[in-house]
Amino acid sequence: MVAVRDRLGQFGDATVAVVTFAAPERLAAYRDHLGVPFAILADVDRKLYQLLGAERGTNRQIWSLGSLRMYVRLLRQGRRLQRPTEDIHQLGADAVVGRDGVLRYLSLPATPDARPPISELIAALD
Repeated sequence: MVAVRDRLGQFGDATVAVVTFAAPERLAAYRDHLGVPFAILADVDRKLYQLLGAERGTNRQIWSLGSLRMYVRLLRQGRRLQRPTEDIHQLGADAVVGRDGVLRYLSLPATPDARPPISELIAALD
């Protein structure tokens, strides 16, 4: 999300939204914490996650070498890690849906750190 925020101008007039399974009352704090200007929507029942095929990860996937490196990098940058308040095993998805409602791009990362390059999301808008 932060990577999208940092390149938001390159998304043109596209509507950017993030879908999470967090409780609706937590969305404003979540949005403020990340400093994102786009909508964050709740999918508490994870129906969109299921529709897109986003699976629950194993401990090996969640605590992959890449994920551990990501946390070490954040700690070195001065970030403080907090105890998770959500389901850490739910893997995400990155999707681009055209104005016509057709799915133009879908990435289902195998680990939390394996997100697609932002350039791929931007390219899918054309």
